[in-house]
Amino acid sequence: MSMSQRTDAAPSPAITGSAAKAASVGASSSPPLVALEEVWKSFGRVCAVDGVSLALQRGEILALVGPNGAGKTTLLRLIIGMLRPDAGRVLYALDGVGSERPDPTRLGYLPEERGLYMDVPVRRVLHYFAALRGMPRSLAGDEADRWLERLGLGDRAGEEVRSLSKGNQQKVQFITAILHRPTLAVLDEPFAGLDPLNQDFFIELVRELREGGTTVLFSAHQMQLVERMADRVALIRDGRLADEGTLAQLQAAWGGGLTLHEIYVRTMGRPAVENEEVAG
Repeated sequence: MSMSQRTDAAPSPAITGSAAKAASVGASSSPPLVALEEVWKSFGRVCAVDGVSLALQRGEILALVGPNGAGKTTLLRLIIGMLRPDAGRVLYALDGVGSERPDPTRLGYLPEERGLYMDVPVRRVLHYFAALRGMPRSLAGDEADRWLERLGLGDRAGEEVRSLSKGNQQKVQFITAILHRPTLAVLDEPFAGLDPLNQDFFIELVRELREGGTTVLFSAHQMQLVERMADRVALIRDGRLADEGTLAQLQAAWGGGLTLHEIYVRTMGRPAVENEEVAG
């Protein structure tokens, strides 16, 4: 479904996006790590992000979920500073000081598209991305080897990236995002290409990152995995924040022990189908 299409969705019965945001922000005594204030972004005639306000709290794992074309990737790119909003603003407190520009050395980003140099050995790729984030070469080498061993790729460090399977390439791309120990890790579809065992392992790794002080923002379509990994969920529909909250808050809003998948379906509704003339 394109970003310009709409869905016939039932409104959330109790927790609206703003109400859930107020509740979650109120529960924290510290300012948000990142705050979006009425952010808009369009590409030509398509409004990809439509007045979104959202706060990311320090030390949490926040998931963005929504249909294809809902605006999730655009939101992530706005947050890391790859895109600038047409209206509204994004505020950062990555180092405890408010700013409208993120410090790239404190950010880690795993894009949905493969962003690796395929004809370069794995270890050299990791050293390159670490250097871009200001990590000393000696420390980058030690950390790269440690992470490669941890993810079962220690014996593939000297091979070109193209020789790896899609799942192993995804592991390498994950390492590039977190090797420099970022304050905020932004992961766009991190489970892509991973088998169930590696999905479980990945959830453990992300929880470890949080325990080590990294805040994590990610997007995903696998609702069962989101349930297990996220502290809070933001549901994005047609470029807007349809709802947000913890799973318990969302379940309470819908009045029952619904799964996140069921809440997602009820929030997003059935995709609109354009009228088409059938030949013959």
